Amino acid sequence: MNRNVRLLIFVSWLFGYASGAYEVLFPLYLDWAGISFTDIGIIFSITAATMAGLNIVIGSQSDVRGRKVFYSISLALCSAINFVVPFLRKLWETLVLSIAQSASSTIRGSVHNVMLYEHARKTFLTAYSRVNGMEYFSQAIGLLGAGLILAASSFQSAFWVSALVLASALCIFVFGFKEEKVERGPEDVAPKGGEAYLPRELKIFAISGFVMAIGSGLSHGFFTPLFFVKKFGADQATVSIILTIHRLSFGLPMIFADKVLAYLKRFRQKAILIVLMIYQGVSISFCAFLPDIISATIVFASHDLLAASFWIPVLSVLIQNYCRDSRRGADSNKVASMSSIGSIGAPFLTGILASISISYPFLASGLLYVAAALILLPI
Repeated sequence: MNRNVRLLIFVSWLFGYASGAYEVLFPLYLDWAGISFTDIGIIFSITAATMAGLNIVIGSQSDVRGRKVFYSISLALCSAINFVVPFLRKLWETLVLSIAQSASSTIRGSVHNVMLYEHARKTFLTAYSRVNGMEYFSQAIGLLGAGLILAASSFQSAFWVSALVLASALCIFVFGFKEEKVERGPEDVAPKGGEAYLPRELKIFAISGFVMAIGSGLSHGFFTPLFFVKKFGADQATVSIILTIHRLSFGLPMIFADKVLAYLKRFRQKAILIVLMIYQGVSISFCAFLPDIISATIVFASHDLLAASFWIPVLSVLIQNYCRDSRRGADSNKVASMSSIGSIGAPFLTGILASISISYPFLASGLLYVAAALILLPI
């Protein structure tokens, strides 16, 4: 594992804390500010709509200008946004905040896995598992830390701690990461079909990702803490603990995902991916019928502990394998962008379903995960 990958692990650890903290703080902040379910759904839907296509632009530009500059911009923006959140409470102000935060995270996401693949091509599954697993583990710390800070102090203190952590990550990355010239495959210098062309397998991944994005948006993001608050009467500290368990059940197993998957090497990666995605869908839907917070927390966490922490690295490997070397940033982000279209209407749909029954978004989410898995069968 080279120096750049080790540095990405540490920077991702810092970013993970801040993103985990933001995940629990921002929905609670909106609720504290008196913004309704419907308005919260609209905020996140508009945010998703404004992000459509951004990762394609960033991915294409990073193929030409390099990845480091965009990664640095993302960290700087995230730090600034966390700093100013406590000063803004009006509906339109929180909408701007949501868009800005999503944009900065999208910029980083557009280059993160591509950058990692280019610096650990032969050991990508291991590198992905370590870097992203540590980031998700750190998100769990952020979820717990933010809840504790909020319980002891204020929203302002919690957001400002995140801003400081991100500023530190920016300095470490800018001065420590050494961008290298990446070798390009000669077969893809003039891609077939021009800019719009995408290999068949990547198109299927994009369609599946679109359905999955709707499903994910119904049970994850802003609705997760609100589900436990409204359905079971959980307080802020309890929600923080639940989200911490949720993230730990994702991050910790992912750190060792490559070793676990090595025991399953006799099975095709596609088969592993589909079976685990189906389990995730079934477990999320099942949460809608559980009567108490303990059983709901256990079953909800199991979708990461037993499924997502393993199928997500497999999915990333498969997508990168089908990307062309000279168009890796553009190809991978076309898949991500086409998939993300599903997230545009998901928050609004979540608001509508939650207004009818707080359990409906989880039920629908699981069914869509199953559908997304079945779409992958033709690959």
